Amino acid sequence: MIAEDSKGISIEIMGKQHQFSCSAEQAEDLNQAANSLAVMCADIKKQKGAVNSERALLVASINLSYSLLIANNKLKHSQHQQNALISTLKSALYQTEQ
Repeated sequence: MIAEDSKGISIEIMGKQHQFSCSAEQAEDLNQAANSLAVMCADIKKQKGAVNSERALLVASINLSYSLLIANNKLKHSQHQQNALISTLKSALYQTEQ
């Protein structure tokens, strides 16, 4: 749940309201992120049973950090491949010009 005011937005996560400062352009993305986090925490609590909210948030944070790490590693690998391809193409163009 999201509520906008002049100071930012208020988001409910696991039954508690949290205030965040952000621009109007960021509000919808932040709301989507908060909803995703809320779903993830609810799933963790279902899977783990009597886990408390703090533990569910910690597990969700670790899962999100791991996902971000994997995505960044894939991006770096892709960029490295693109740079290698660009170098190969430049070399081929240079050889054809001579």
